[in-house]
Amino acid sequence: MSFSSIKKVAISLGLSLVLSQAFMSNSFAYTVTYYSPQTNLQTIDLNWLQKALIPKTLYVAMYSFTDKDLAQKIIQLANQGVAVYIYRDSEQMRDKNDVTYMFRGIKNIHIKAKHDKGFWNIMHDKIFIIPNVVYREGSANWSPSAEGASCWHNKCTENENQDNDATYITDKQNIDQAVQVFMQMWNRKNNLVIQ
Repeated sequence: MSFSSIKKVAISLGLSLVLSQAFMSNSFAYTVTYYSPQTNLQTIDLNWLQKALIPKTLYVAMYSFTDKDLAQKIIQLANQGVAVYIYRDSEQMRDKNDVTYMFRGIKNIHIKAKHDKGFWNIMHDKIFIIPNVVYREGSANWSPSAEGASCWHNKCTENENQDNDATYITDKQNIDQAVQVFMQMWNRKNNLVIQ
């Protein structure tokens, strides 16, 4: 075998080894951030939520939740067998546009709320977690104005725009950590059990 042939085999084996290590070490995980209203975060969230059908589990901790399209998606997922755990802030659920009422009696949707005791003790997260798939966090609540859905293609005035972001993380270690933190919140003894 010539030197150039040996070199090609060595490079090929080295590349194979690097690729297999990359797959095993979660090297293909990524983090990407989008900004509203420049980007319609609602569309991105809806696409990610569909992937909850893979593990059949979805964790949501959302301060403001007034987006009916996202609520309908959660109902659809629950009806397809996804166990949905929604954690809210008790005072924010009283907002006149809150959609929590849409989940009443829906099988597979479980809701708890942090007992809001004022400004210093609120549940202010805006996250969802699909185990082994994605962890979404950022400043964007689930409301059309926060997600840029009501302002898509500049169909509203500057006064109706909110500036927000949402970051999507596929690294397994980050996802697992987010699940742990969610479960710590979910298991608080003084939570209000809504459903």
